[in-house]
Amino acid sequence: MIFTFTLTNVGAAPTVHYQIEVDKQTNKLYLYKNGDLYKVYPVATGRTQSLTTEGTFTLVVKIVKPGWKNIPGGDPNNPLGPRWLGISVNGDKGRSYGIHGTNQPKSIGTHASSGCVRMRNEDVIQLYDIVPEGTAVWIHNGQHTGRWEGDPSYGVQPASGQLKITVDKTNIRTGPSTGAFVITQLAKDTVIEKTGVVRDWYRVNLNNGKTGYVYSANVIIVGNDTGTDTIRPASGRVQITASRANVRSAPSLSAPIIQKAANGTVFSLTGQGREWFEIQLSNGYKAYLHHSVAKIVN
Repeated sequence: MIFTFTLTNVGAAPTVHYQIEVDKQTNKLYLYKNGDLYKVYPVATGRTQSLTTEGTFTLVVKIVKPGWKNIPGGDPNNPLGPRWLGISVNGDKGRSYGIHGTNQPKSIGTHASSGCVRMRNEDVIQLYDIVPEGTAVWIHNGQHTGRWEGDPSYGVQPASGQLKITVDKTNIRTGPSTGAFVITQLAKDTVIEKTGVVRDWYRVNLNNGKTGYVYSANVIIVGNDTGTDTIRPASGRVQITASRANVRSAPSLSAPIIQKAANGTVFSLTGQGREWFEIQLSNGYKAYLHHSVAKIVN
């Protein structure tokens, strides 16, 4: 796809965590807020099963009125509609696969696209305004269970400390990809505050209060991470003791809640820290429970 771009909505680091699920079988997009199902939207996915790639990906770039080939953004003939939320698939830059609007509203709810996820224009505008860059997007063709079951490592994990720029004129971008927009450039030896990490990118706070992303190869860590627990290998089972427990993507109370578990639910234990249990979910991914909501059982 060929785009033209407009840079907007460069904001502060989010305090609410979102995840997106796309079920190709139901042609529905499910939005989760702090582990709870928050909104459901009808979508269109690929004409064949192979066109819309399955797995967990990171939302890396957001665009208002994307242009397409020789059709400008906002034109009624533009097939991408009013918004583009680009996801990184196999390390690309979020410019090939994405969630976007459409000029074919009758296709919503069907298998009609060349691989992207189409939404009604009013819906994609709403989603664009809710979710930030760094949101994890899980696409599958299975049964929707009401729980987000993607790989948590594709969403931003909490981190703190300081980073020092090691390359002159290092780009700070709106999202964790070289396909995201450049907010500013920083000189070598500039120190910035780290607030999160996703794959090979750090989320950082800038002096103007805005948030951005810097590529890990262009910085060194000069401060220690805080707020996360040191996990050592363990085995056995843990059982939920609270009426409803938060299952988090990292051993930190500020980590995204990827799902919630009811009292009595049992998980396989794979690690333990001073305050956290590391567990294995049914899909094989690792997650974390605080000691206050679970206990080890025989």
